[in-house]
Amino acid sequence: MGKKYDGTEFFKMMADNELAVGAMYRKLAGDAKFGGKFFEKLAKDEDRHYHLYTALLDKFAQGQGPAAEVSDAEGQYLDLLIKNNSLRDADELLQRVAKITDKDEIYEIAERAERDAVLFVTELIGLYPDLQPKEFQVVLQEEKDHLKQVLSRRMESKLTSLRL
Repeated sequence: MGKKYDGTEFFKMMADNELAVGAMYRKLAGDAKFGGKFFEKLAKDEDRHYHLYTALLDKFAQGQGPAAEVSDAEGQYLDLLIKNNSLRDADELLQRVAKITDKDEIYEIAERAERDAVLFVTELIGLYPDLQPKEFQVVLQEEKDHLKQVLSRRMESKLTSLRL
């Protein structure tokens, strides 16, 4: 037997994550030793994703959002994703990033953020397959591209440090 899952908290978490990651990338873009334009481009994408999720949150607030049918186990899983989201404290994230001097640590945080984003968007598409399918496929592809770029930069950084 399933239950209705309205998704409000899930969309709120996703919007908050995009805002936090965008702020983190923008902070890194301003720090020349970490990547400048690379992180600024990622921040702009995160801003667009944030606006998509907040627009959907507005629909939910007006009672226009769809409810998904989920099993009890799936509902518990989604609640755990929200509760254990590693980006839930944006201020703590920015404070932590401000203290980091090692590129690998920065790329590790970015990698985790992008992996989570891919997971969350994939879950969202599964929950609401008819809700803006083209937009969510674009967001999913962008998050996967971000992950690929971050992994590539992380590997380049590791190889560079090994050569020194």
